[in-house]
Amino acid sequence: MSSESATEIPALLVTVNLWERSGPADKPLAYGFLTSTATVLVPEPPEELSSPWRRYLVRISRSPGPDGRTESILAGGISLAAVDGEGITTAAAVLTLVRPTAFTVPVVHSTPERVAELLIRHHGDQWAAHAELGFRVVRPEKDSAPPDRWWLGPAFAGDVVSSVKAFGWGTCCTSPLCGHHAVDPNDDPWRAATG
Repeated sequence: MSSESATEIPALLVTVNLWERSGPADKPLAYGFLTSTATVLVPEPPEELSSPWRRYLVRISRSPGPDGRTESILAGGISLAAVDGEGITTAAAVLTLVRPTAFTVPVVHSTPERVAELLIRHHGDQWAAHAELGFRVVRPEKDSAPPDRWWLGPAFAGDVVSSVKAFGWGTCCTSPLCGHHAVDPNDDPWRAATG
């Protein structure tokens, strides 16, 4: 475990590319950030990240970085968490890497309640909420178009919750340091489904 504070650890640029037989696509599908050495969170993911049957390559580099080192790691799995309730409408794709990154990732302690509190304070802006939690994020330039809410369709109804706290369980708990407190199973639909 590193003794460096989160602000001393350099920020990392994380992009997700589609992996084709000929290799990775040149243009990134999305930007995200590491929530652990083997987990990437992508706020407001494009619909191209909705398929567990596609292969994705995650590229990680220091930003800004004089060494120019870049890592490319395949994603071994992907899941979706989404919320439409309590005045917040947002989604996140969570990718699990096939191996941990060699880059240093800050140790961030959080809880689903804290994630929910910050999402509400930042009006659903996951980049701002996670930066306040202590993650070293490199936010892409804002797109002037409103986010595509493709995940609100019937095909993904089972992935959309109405509680921001339940959404926090789907995103916070991707980090091994998420505080797991005793909760009412009604607040955590994923635990209730598997519990």
